[in-house]
Amino acid sequence: MTGVKAGWLVAVVLVATALAHSPAVWGTFLYDDWRDVVENPAAKAATFLNLLSQTVRPLLKASYALQDALHGMNAAAFHGVNIGLHLGAVALVFLLVRRATRLSGRGDAGERVALLATLLWSLHPALTDTVSYVSGRSAGLSGLLVLAAVMAATAEKPRPLLAFLFAALAPLARETALVAPLLLLAFQITVGRSQSGNFRRAVPVWIGTCVAGAVLSAMESHRELVSFSLNQREPLDALRANVFAIPEILRLWAMPWDISILPTQPVTHGWSDPPTLIRIAVLTGAAGAALVLRKRAPLLAFAILWTLLAFLPTNSAIWRVDPVAVRPLYLAGIGLSLLAALVIARLPLALGLVLAAALGMMTWQRATLFQNEVALFVDAAEKAPLDARTHLAHGLVLANAGRVAEARQALEQALRIDPFLTEAENALLLLQAGVPIYRPGP
Repeated sequence: MTGVKAGWLVAVVLVATALAHSPAVWGTFLYDDWRDVVENPAAKAATFLNLLSQTVRPLLKASYALQDALHGMNAAAFHGVNIGLHLGAVALVFLLVRRATRLSGRGDAGERVALLATLLWSLHPALTDTVSYVSGRSAGLSGLLVLAAVMAATAEKPRPLLAFLFAALAPLARETALVAPLLLLAFQITVGRSQSGNFRRAVPVWIGTCVAGAVLSAMESHRELVSFSLNQREPLDALRANVFAIPEILRLWAMPWDISILPTQPVTHGWSDPPTLIRIAVLTGAAGAALVLRKRAPLLAFAILWTLLAFLPTNSAIWRVDPVAVRPLYLAGIGLSLLAALVIARLPLALGLVLAAALGMMTWQRATLFQNEVALFVDAAEKAPLDARTHLAHGLVLANAGRVAEARQALEQALRIDPFLTEAENALLLLQAGVPIYRPGP
């Protein structure tokens, strides 16, 4: 595969990606978009600067405020920017994987792996929560900047100033981007071992991340978020629950037809229970295998370490209310797609293209769901018929749409599954009294 041919193929990947995610452009603001963007003064051009010190993810809010200044709260434009950010990330993923394959000795044959990995990642329906959902921009923008920082640091001729800048900006879009130096480390101890001056290359990324960390620590709103998480669950308890969350997220990547706006949260067990011990053994075994194989199979080791490290900010000792989510797969999915590409590259290329096309069709269908809030939650309820929380959310969305009879049925179903779900009980009482129980926004 010549460089010219590879360039054309990457262009085809970008077009295919844009087409797969294009239904989002015809969508509107929904769910969290109202609270985070439309009705958030920190996302408005007129009030952004005044509220800068009180907000979270300031770079993200700056992107919203800039769009507000340019064209107001135009949903299509916001969705278009999300797709544009993703296309930028797609190009960087191809370049990163191609660089990794060449450094590991694959030569031109590595471009096939890079092409397949990029296709499988860019067209995977797990990314719709980031690309098709305006509120998902935090993952897309920060992911793009993390990839840019790693690329700048690992270039044949390093770009230390750019590496520093991208690493410093990324956590200001989403704090999980503080993982950038560790992802760079995964590259350097596997496929990048042959590069000269790895320590010198890494320093700007570490410094940029530390600067961003200091900025976030100085912001009261971010300190409150961390405090809230720690008060919800102690770090060890959060870690135990995430031992179950990570395999469930990986299952969703492998079974994309099960992806939902409200993924089912797993049942957790005690530290000494067999289900916990088995999951710990698998996760630590995967990390250990990657370290052992980093010289003999650097690409494989890189893919495994990238995946595991990408989960650290979201699924380790800091608790998230919903530990099972698909948005962490925006970065972690790069490693998973590379793992899949290493296998598929041994088969006829047509098989890989068919798989990518199937993923693209699922992404199109899922992106279409984001055009309608009710359809999005109908899909969630159908995929989790025994989850009370999902039926509660479905009922609230139906009530907001004025579909009172259907809302009542959904809320009653939530109570049948969980008779102690007070939110559903209160919502039913308000619904019967004719009082609005839910609306987008704060």
